[in-house]
Parts: sequence; structure tokens; C-alpha cells
Amino acid sequence: MNNESSIWLFLRKMRAPLIVLNMAHAIPVLLLTLVSGLDASGNTTHLTIFDAMYIVGYTATTIGFGEIPYAFSYPQRIVVLLTIYTAVPAWFYALGSLVSLFQDKTYLNAIKMNAFRRKVARLGQEFIIICGYNHASKLLIDQLNVDNLYRIVVIDKNPEKIEQLDIELYMPTIPSITADASMTSVLKSSGIQSQNCKYIITMFDDDQLNLKVSVRAHILNANLTIISRSSVRHGSENLLNIGVDHVIDIFDIIAKRIDFAFRSPYLFNLLHWVHGGNLHVSKSDILPTGKYIVCSKGRFGKTLQRILDKNNIEYTYLDINREIHEKVASDKEFFMQAGLEHAACIIAGTNDDAINLSIIATARGINPAIFAIVRENEVEEKSLFSHLRVDKIFILDHIAATDGYNYIDRPLTIPFIQELETLSNQQIQATLETITKRINKRPSLIEIHVNLKRMYALHTLCSQCSISVGQLLNNPYKDGEDLEIVILGIQRKHGGFILLPDDNVLFEPHDHILLATSKPSLDIFTTIVNHYYELYYVVHGVEAQRFNLPWKKKATLKY
Repeated sequence: MNNESSIWLFLRKMRAPLIVLNMAHAIPVLLLTLVSGLDASGNTTHLTIFDAMYIVGYTATTIGFGEIPYAFSYPQRIVVLLTIYTAVPAWFYALGSLVSLFQDKTYLNAIKMNAFRRKVARLGQEFIIICGYNHASKLLIDQLNVDNLYRIVVIDKNPEKIEQLDIELYMPTIPSITADASMTSVLKSSGIQSQNCKYIITMFDDDQLNLKVSVRAHILNANLTIISRSSVRHGSENLLNIGVDHVIDIFDIIAKRIDFAFRSPYLFNLLHWVHGGNLHVSKSDILPTGKYIVCSKGRFGKTLQRILDKNNIEYTYLDINREIHEKVASDKEFFMQAGLEHAACIIAGTNDDAINLSIIATARGINPAIFAIVRENEVEEKSLFSHLRVDKIFILDHIAATDGYNYIDRPLTIPFIQELETLSNQQIQATLETITKRINKRPSLIEIHVNLKRMYALHTLCSQCSISVGQLLNNPYKDGEDLEIVILGIQRKHGGFILLPDDNVLFEPHDHILLATSKPSLDIFTTIVNHYYELYYVVHGVEAQRFNLPWKKKATLKY
């Protein structure tokens, strides 16, 4: 459906009414010019075409100004009567058809699609297409809006969800459309082939639909970065095979967190922080030893079993959803038979939050000291789980949103975690303590690119002289104050990743830097790396001469 679809659809639907209306006007106009009349002197006269059109115009619309320019003859009055009895019904027919057209869903969808295309075309900057609006999508949009690096376009087939998006009143506005995202025409209308389209994210709960959208997106724009959500293992494999750049596999992420918690509470806490949590090891970050009760089914249950087997944990697996027909989640006898009274931990991992709540409530009644881990399917239930003093809550939508956001805005978090896994428990603990002591227990996680846009002065000067990490972070203004910044990793232009670089590591043009920081220190750091005189003083300890800068020959000052 092209940009003129609504016009052509209008003409097609209104073709018959417009023909009838035109004929009801044209015939009387022609007859009035042919039928003779008499002027004031009694001479024979004929109306001009303009006069005839004027008379038919006010007669057909029931206005009626009278007989002009002279009193009509009887033949002319007969023609006027013909006009009244043909043109007036023709107008009712045309207006009725027009009202019917504006109630036609096909036509209204065409108008909305054209308006949607125009909004996308006017974005004027890089944007992301999000297919499927749900809790995870909303959390992702909220995170992306804070950075304001990309505009956002949303597609969803459910009109209620699109209405909910409009109610949010996001600024800047988010172009959205109620349509099937798996249709090629819809993806084209959303600007998928535009040079400004950088990412497409499929967040549907239907894995098959995510696959369809991803396949079409890859065909329409091979340079597009595709991020897709999946909840089944073979679905993740299919997505990767067809060219999806990143798969949001929530169950795999949760499994990795639990695996990290078994290996080291510090490693778990760093991963938890990367996904939006606090950087502080609490009692709930240390998993207990002993028997585990796993209440789940499907892939999530199998994933949990695999992790428990890997870490040599004794467990009893209960398929609650199958047993629920004969037993209820609140049946104490059912859990007593499973050994819950002497278990160390219970994992409520069904796809129903009500059942999970019942499992935890029952478990607490039998064994008040039991460690409780919960899978939360709906964001709204968090307060209820907290009321039950759940030790660990894995919120699926939050995990999905943060994982997608990290891949877009902080992709270095992936190699950072991978490299952390290779360290000893003592090294991981030292890393966590270094960050918390230098900054705080909830530092911001930022990724910055050393280029002319984000670090103008540093990009220029580090190609002229050596600038180390310590020079920028340790007492940069010689006032005894270090910046509250820890550089977690540096990705070199040619692929090398430096984990936790020391003070002697030198910056290079086109480095990607992952850092933990506080907001005030980030502002100072941004000022230093973007202003020549600030950077010169920090590096050399003296004020720079305005017209004698070492990079003067290769850079033009913008002051």
C-alpha cells in the first residue's frame, strides 16, 4: 500500500456517488443553457453556463435564491423542478456514502498508515523500531528515553496497547501504528529501509511471530541490527541462524545469574548490577547449601535442573502445573511429601504468578526459614512477593528490557561479564570493593566512545601525546580530589578488550570505554575530555597558551 493509497481508496469507494452527483448537476446545467427564457423586454434569451451553474448550485443544495437574472419561463421552471428532484437525492446519496466511508476500517487504517509514514519520515534522526508493546517494551522505552540518543517507532497489532502507548504522552512523541509487524508493507512503512533505522527489536510473547518479523527485517535491511526475544531454546537457535544479532533469552539469563550465585556472590552481584540492581552483596545474594525444591515446568524447569546438576545441588523437581489438577499449590501435605520441611531453598518458577504466590506462602508456613526464589511474570505483582519476604525475585519483563538496553547502549557489558568469569573469587571481590569504595553502592554504568562527537578533545590530543587512565581520573585538577570513576573495560578499535585497565594504560582514538561513575564526576569527566584547555591542564599541569597548542596544526578551535 503506497503513500497515495488513501486517495485511491477514496476515489474507488466514492466513484459511483460522485458520478451520480456530477450527472445530477451537469444535466440540469446543460438543459438550462439550451432552454430559452424571456428578458424584461420580452425578448428571447438564454442563460450563460455560469448563470446555469449558479442556479443549479443553490437549487441542488436547497438554498434557493430565486429566479435570476430574469423570471423563468415555464420550460426553465420545469428544468429547475427536475434539478430539485434529482440533485437533492444525489447529495443525500453522496453524503451517506462519505459518512459510510469514514466508518470503513480499511479506509481509516489507510489514513492512519499514511499519517504514520509521514511521522516516521519526519523523524530526522536515528531511530529504533520496537515490535510489540508490553511491559518489557515500556521499560525499554523508558530507559532509552533517558539517554535520548534514538527516536522510537512502535508497531503492535493490538489497538488497546497502542492506545495505552499514546496515553503515556512520551516526549518526544513516539510514532506508532496498529498493524501486523510481520507484514512486509508494514515494516517498510515503519522506515526499516531508512538509513536512520539502526535497530529493530521484537518483543512479542509469541516466539514464532518474533521469528517471522526477524526474517523479514533481515531481508529488507541486511545492515540492520536485529534484537529478538525468545523463550525456547530451538527458537533462540533459529533466530541466530537467520542473522539475528542478539537474542534476549530470559531463562538463560536467570540460569546464568543462579549459576554465578553458586560460584560467587560477588560475581552474581556484579551481573545483577549490570542488569540494573545495586552493587552491594546482601544476605539474599548468598545461596544456601542443602536441598532445593524446584516448582516449575517446561524449558525454565529444565534450565534450572541443568544448573543445579552442574553445581552438584540436591533437588526435588515438582511439575506444579501438572499436579495442580489433583493437588493445589497450597496443599501442605503435597509439599511435605517432597521434603520441603527440611529443604534449604524453594524455587517458584511457574508461568502463573498466583500459583507462585501460593507456593511461597505455603512454603513459608511449613518452613519459615526457607530461602525463596520466585519467577515473576507480571511487573504488578512485585509488591505482593516483597510482602512475603521473598529472597530473590526474577522479573522477566525487567530482565528482558535491561538486556535489550545493554546491547544497544552498553554492549561492552557483554565482554565485561565474560572476562569477569575468568577471574578468581578474590579478584572479583576486589573489583566490587574497588567500585563501591571509590564511588558508591549504586554507581551509574556508562559506555562512551572516544570520537570527535563524544570526546572531541581526548580524541584529538591522544593521537598527539600519551594520555593515561590515571592522568584523567586521579586528582585531575591537582586539588586532592579523585574522580569517582572506575574504568571497567576498554575495547580497542581492532578488537582487543582490556578488563579493569590500570592507571598506566593509554587511551587511543576510537576506544570504547565502559565505566562506573557518579553523576557529578561524569559531568567533570565529560567537560575534561571535550574541552582542549581543560584537558591540557589535566595532562600537563599548566595552562595552555591559547595560540600555541600542540594540536593546533591538526585541529581548529571552536571558541
